[in-house]
Amino acid sequence: MISAPEAMELLKSGNAEFMAAMQRDGGSVEITVPESGEVPVQKPHTVILSCADSRVPPEVIFQQGCGQLFVQRVAGHVVDDHMHESILFGCDGLGSRLVLVLGHRDCGAVKATLALSDPDADEIPFLDRVRQQIRPALHNCEEAYLQSSGAARNDVINEAVACHVQATVEQVKAFSFVETEGLQIVGAVFDIASGEVIFLD
Repeated sequence: MISAPEAMELLKSGNAEFMAAMQRDGGSVEITVPESGEVPVQKPHTVILSCADSRVPPEVIFQQGCGQLFVQRVAGHVVDDHMHESILFGCDGLGSRLVLVLGHRDCGAVKATLALSDPDADEIPFLDRVRQQIRPALHNCEEAYLQSSGAARNDVINEAVACHVQATVEQVKAFSFVETEGLQIVGAVFDIASGEVIFLD
């Protein structure tokens, strides 16, 4: 079994490789795959709860191959009963000792949630339940959002993303894990522009 600190180092080193690839001309990445016809053992070192955004593929940005990550993806990385059970299975059933809640900058679900506080915002016909679940975590960001524009508003959105990640981390920490020894639950934010994953304290 890989410990949580060891898993964290694998994620950080993999992300460094991904950032280096982004900076290369025609940057490309390679991820380890199993031999043809081989069924690899499923022993993921990390459970990841990530936003479903198509620009945030965890296996790619962490350079982790088949069988190394147990990934749950949904818009806004919100937790419902199914995600709850799946995360518990990844830890208690498959042995992962690290759970990472992965948000990202320019998150459409977060921006749409903040827009709920703006009476002049256009109506958004999607993600209603997701936005209602995110909104309590963004309460302290709403006034700053309404009073800002341009780059300052982007800063508020990025702060709101971090707030939502931290709130989700606290939700996961409240789960009733069977085995808690050595278990770590952390949050991070992916910067789509730079490729960097910023781990939150």
